[in-house]
Amino acid sequence: MNLKKIQLKIQGMHCKSCEILIERKLRKIEGLHKVNVHLASGKADLYCSRDLSLEEIKEAISDVQYKISFWEDKNQVDHAENANGDFFQISTIFFIILLAYFLLKKFDLLPNFAISDNMSYGFIFMIGLVAAVSSCLAVTGGLLLSLAAKYNEKFPHLSGVKKFKPHIYFNIGRIVSYTLLGGLIGKLGSLFIISPRINGILVIMISFVMISMGFRLLKLFPSLSLFHIPMPKFLAHKIHDSVDSESKAAPFMLGAGTFFLPCGFTQALQLYVISQGDFKIGALTMFFFSLGTLPSLVGLGAVSSFAKGEMQKVFLKFVGALVILLGIFNLNSGLNLTGISLASILQNTKNTEIITKAEPIEIVNGKQIVKMKVRGLNYSPSNFTITKDVPVEWQIDGREAGGCAQVLIVPTLGITEYLSSDSITTITFTPKKIGTIPFSCSMGMTTSGAAFEVVDNI
Repeated sequence: MNLKKIQLKIQGMHCKSCEILIERKLRKIEGLHKVNVHLASGKADLYCSRDLSLEEIKEAISDVQYKISFWEDKNQVDHAENANGDFFQISTIFFIILLAYFLLKKFDLLPNFAISDNMSYGFIFMIGLVAAVSSCLAVTGGLLLSLAAKYNEKFPHLSGVKKFKPHIYFNIGRIVSYTLLGGLIGKLGSLFIISPRINGILVIMISFVMISMGFRLLKLFPSLSLFHIPMPKFLAHKIHDSVDSESKAAPFMLGAGTFFLPCGFTQALQLYVISQGDFKIGALTMFFFSLGTLPSLVGLGAVSSFAKGEMQKVFLKFVGALVILLGIFNLNSGLNLTGISLASILQNTKNTEIITKAEPIEIVNGKQIVKMKVRGLNYSPSNFTITKDVPVEWQIDGREAGGCAQVLIVPTLGITEYLSSDSITTITFTPKKIGTIPFSCSMGMTTSGAAFEVVDNI
C-alpha cells in the first residue's frame, strides 16, 4: 500500500507524555496507519492512505491544548514556548506563595504541638493536622503535588473520579505503612530509622526532581524535558492501553514509602514510639498521626483531579510554582541533613566573628559544659567554640521546642536525639577534629548556621 506522508508542526508539548497522548489520539483517524511525534523538534510524521485536512486533524485532539499547522507553514505559528502561559501570572503566583509563607512565619499562625510521654491519640491526630500544613507539606505534600500534576499530564482524557483514584491508593498506602511500621519500630527499636545522612541524600534527589518538574509545568525551561530517560514508546502505549485497570500498586507503594521521608513531626513521633517499646502503642500512634494528615493530602488530590478548563491551567501553574519553592526549601534541608550547612559555608570568611560571638564554655571536672535552650524552632545560643580532644557535655533545654526542633541531629557525629519535653536532655561526645560541627532539627529548619567550632587544644 502506498502511503502519503504528512508532516505537522505541533506546539505546546512539554514532556514525553505529550508525544504518546497525541499519537494515540491521531491513530483513531480513519485512513491514518502510522504516526510518530517528536518532542524535540515539534514535528509529527503521519502516514495516510487518504488526504487529511488540517481541520480533521485538529478535531481529533480538540480536547487538549496544542497549536497545529502543516510543517511547511510552521513559520506562521507563534513559537512562544509559554504560549498558554502568562509570565505576569506566574510571577504573581510566586509572590503570593512567598508572601503567605512569610506572614505565617512572622505571626506564628501555625501552633507548635509538643510531643510528650502522656499524649492522647486525639492529640496525636491534631499533631497530624498541623504537620500536614507545615513540615510534612515540604516533602510529602510536594511529592503528592508532583504526582498529581504528572498524572494529569499523562491522562488528561480521564474523568475527575478516575484521576482521583491514585490519590486514594496513595493515602491508603500511607496509612497502612505508618500503622504497620509504627508498630514494628515500637517493638524492634530503631531498626527502621534511616540515618540523617541517608535521609539528606534522599531529600536532595527528591528536590531536584521536584524543581525540574516545576519548571516543566510552568514551561519556563522546556528543554528540561530532554534531561530524563523516557521509557520506550511501545511500553508507554501498553501502559495507556491498560490505564482502565488503574493499577493500585505504584501510588500505594509511593504512599507507603513516605514513612521514610524526613518530616520533622514524623521523626519525632518515630523516636517517641521507640521510647515506648510497645507494638500496639507504636501502631496506634502512627495510625492516628497519618489520619490527621489525611484531610490536607486528600484535599490536594481532589483539587488536582476535578479542576477543569481554565481552573486546571491556573492550578498547574500554582503547582509548578509551589513545587519549585518546596524543592528549593528541601534542597537546603537535605544539605543540612548530610552535614553540609550552607549558612556555615557562607560564613566561613567570618569565622573570627563567629568565634568571638560564640558562647563561652565552662570546664567542670575535665568536661566542657555546653548549655543551650530551644524555643520553638530557635536555638539560644546557637554557636559554640569547643576544644579538640576534651569531652563535651551538651545540656539542652528542649521543653519549649516546637515541630521538628523536638528532634536534634548532628550528622557528622551520627547523633539523632529526641529532646525531652519535661527535663534537660544531655548529649556527650568528644570532638576529634578541628573544624565546624553543624547541628539542626531533622528538617534543617532551625537557627541558620548553628554549629560548634572546634579549635586546637593549646
